[in-house]
Amino acid sequence: MKTRSRALVALLGLMVGLALIWGASLAVLGNTDTPTARRDAKFVNAERLIFYRLEPGREMRVRVPAEAEELLIVTHELLPDGSPYAPEKQYQYGLKAILRGPDGVLLERSIFTRTRQSKGQPQEDGTFLAESAFTTHADQQVTDEREFVLRLPKERPDYSVLYLRAAGANDTLLARVYVRAHRTLPLLASQKLAQARAEVRAGRATFEPFEKLNADTRRWLAEEHWERLNAEGEAGTDYQIEPVYRTPYRLPLVEATESVQERLGAGRAVALNVTGPAKPVLWLWSDATDAKAQPHGPVTVQTLSADGTAHTMELPGPVAGSPMSHPLELPEGVHTVMVRNDGQEDLRYTVEGPFESWLLPAESRPQPGVASEGRVAFLPDTRRTEAFATGPACPVLELDIDPRMDAVGRLVRIDARSLDRAPSREPLHLSLTVLDAQGQPLGQASLDATPEPAPFESAALVPLPGGALPCTPVATAPQDAGSAGSGEVTDLPAWVSGATSARVFLPMGARKLRVEAPRTTIVQLYSFLSSGQPIAVSTPYTNDALTGVRWRNAPVDQRAWHPMRPANMNALMQGGARMELLSQVRLEPVGPEEERSPPTGDAVVVRPYGSPSVVEVLESGPADTVDMVRALSTVLEPGRAVRARFDARTPTRPEVRLSLKDAAALGNEVEVLLDGEPLHRFTVRSTRARELLPPLPPGEHEVLLRSTAPGLTALLNRPPAAGSCLRSRTVYPVSQGGLRVPVRKTGPGSVTLNVVVYTPVAEGATEPQLSVTVDGGNPVRRASVLVPHVTRAERTVVLPASEREPAMPVGRPGVKWYARTVPVTLGEDIAPGVHTVRIQSLGNGPMWARFFMFGQAVENTAPRMWNRGGWQPDEDML
Repeated sequence: MKTRSRALVALLGLMVGLALIWGASLAVLGNTDTPTARRDAKFVNAERLIFYRLEPGREMRVRVPAEAEELLIVTHELLPDGSPYAPEKQYQYGLKAILRGPDGVLLERSIFTRTRQSKGQPQEDGTFLAESAFTTHADQQVTDEREFVLRLPKERPDYSVLYLRAAGANDTLLARVYVRAHRTLPLLASQKLAQARAEVRAGRATFEPFEKLNADTRRWLAEEHWERLNAEGEAGTDYQIEPVYRTPYRLPLVEATESVQERLGAGRAVALNVTGPAKPVLWLWSDATDAKAQPHGPVTVQTLSADGTAHTMELPGPVAGSPMSHPLELPEGVHTVMVRNDGQEDLRYTVEGPFESWLLPAESRPQPGVASEGRVAFLPDTRRTEAFATGPACPVLELDIDPRMDAVGRLVRIDARSLDRAPSREPLHLSLTVLDAQGQPLGQASLDATPEPAPFESAALVPLPGGALPCTPVATAPQDAGSAGSGEVTDLPAWVSGATSARVFLPMGARKLRVEAPRTTIVQLYSFLSSGQPIAVSTPYTNDALTGVRWRNAPVDQRAWHPMRPANMNALMQGGARMELLSQVRLEPVGPEEERSPPTGDAVVVRPYGSPSVVEVLESGPADTVDMVRALSTVLEPGRAVRARFDARTPTRPEVRLSLKDAAALGNEVEVLLDGEPLHRFTVRSTRARELLPPLPPGEHEVLLRSTAPGLTALLNRPPAAGSCLRSRTVYPVSQGGLRVPVRKTGPGSVTLNVVVYTPVAEGATEPQLSVTVDGGNPVRRASVLVPHVTRAERTVVLPASEREPAMPVGRPGVKWYARTVPVTLGEDIAPGVHTVRIQSLGNGPMWARFFMFGQAVENTAPRMWNRGGWQPDEDML
């Protein structure tokens, strides 16, 4: 019985123990389904990585191994606090990478990408159980991962450091840097694992699915291996770290028409560069929730080709919720497609086309969502430039001046734009004050203009309370301005105007330049430094095949104007005055040259200094040409009658000058007929002869030369009666030593010296043939005066083709010289007084020149027309 009782107790104990274990298991299972347990599991199942945090204006540095060929930079963007999540939103951000060596900068590049947020399984408390990337802070929003591959220069020193910072004015990024090392994977299992990792990397780097990549790209992704590089310096001082949790979760890939939903604000425009032949499709739709379906528009579409051909069509605006497609057909060549929203409501747009037709620099050419048959959504190529705002609520913008600079070093260019929440043509007022070392004013100037709104430009602003604009008092900020600077691509940016540009030479002793404005104005300051080489835009924006158009905002290989930062930059940044201008690259027509008033006064012949040798030439010209002196001679050709005018007030006897090409014609007789009657007969006894005619009655008479001598030409020292005539000119040989000419400038206005250059050929040259120098390259400039253009003190001239009738040097029968005019303008920046212009021949061929200028007006007014900012092709050298 004891044994049975013990067995029963043991069985009962076992059952109790099992019940306890089962209850505990149920309790554990119940706890795992609580919100807290699910959130804990989210962190446990995620990959935890340490990133370096790049705040606006801060940078990190990484030592680059000497054998490195490429670097992989993995990034996330930290969105501003409070940014709402929406799966259709996209964000654009950029990274600026600068590689420095012991001797300077080896590589400088800004790379931009587009990304989004992938989230799923929303909870009642507003959190998500599935996220691509997240941090431990619930209020921090992290975008999906994006990768940049940076190719390093092949030739670089063993020691080099990479500096990284956000390219945007107010972007906060998280970054990790890897160096690439290839390895071979012989095992099949390892290859499959590597391919799986490659598929994950493809999803992180682009919208394009892995299976749509070509075979070489897939193999390259599978074979590569990346090793992480650490930042240099001390944690917390030189860099900040941020832990990020990442998972494989991604929202499903969608096609381009769904993923790239660009917003086209009311009045704004977008420019897309395309290489034809191509047939892109423009999609327009509206996401407005109207009670009644009505069109939102209209929309203007313009295509501009490299040969200057433009086509414009007006499209009706789309109805809310109803996408409209408009096929475009572009012939062979380069084109810019401009789409402008002329309506009052925002629209969405997408331009689809073949990927190979998208014209964009290779280093900044991302691959957005790929649709069927290799079609992509074209995006504008946007250039980013740093700018600063000035206004009543910001510190005065100040620029320090180096006292050791020469006159050209003290040249400053000012580009000014108005900044508004809506398109505005309100006049722009800018005041400039030049101070000496004691802070006393040396000079003042003001810039007044009414620029037009720029639909292809915008500004990336720092978010300020209430959506206020920089340098604007908060009390005057509009209440409905909205939140600015969220980082979302589709946010409506502020409006900027076209640039109003002026130049100013600062006086000797200048130490500081102050710029002030009564309302918010964007200012960019540039200094001049000639590269010595002609400026040309970089690929693929070349000017070789352009006719009547040019590239606007295209990057240049070399530049003469270099940006300058204000001295009080930190104070300006604290007030949100630093920003970035976003300008779209596009073709634009070459506008007509600035209209100049016709010259007034009589033409005045200018003689060179010294006693250079002279040559007399005869050239034809209309009788009413204002720059000609009195006609003196009439050409006589055997067998052709001409009418000449004989004036009794002329004291000299009528005379005929004869020239023969060949001495074999000597001995031939020449007869002169007057009004059909024989007047004088003589025999040619030399190749150069002068024959006096009998006195003739005044008035107009018909003169005819009769002779059988070959190669005979003659000149009558009386002017023709009407129409074309020959005029005697005195020209001077231009040697490599050159000719020096005085030019008197009587006032602040511009004055032009016209240099008429003669050469034995009529065709234009391909290389510079003439050098022009003003005052030895260092003329006296007017200081503290705004001018629209700057006089180039030294330049070389490529002579154009001659469009005039050939001139004939006296005494050289059969020889023809061809003339073209080279204007040398001394602009408003040159101080009044006597200046010296020197011309020199750069080629081996003979060259002659003469000089004239028109009488100057008594009063010269200051310039009132200001040219647009940016690269000026006529100011590459001074």
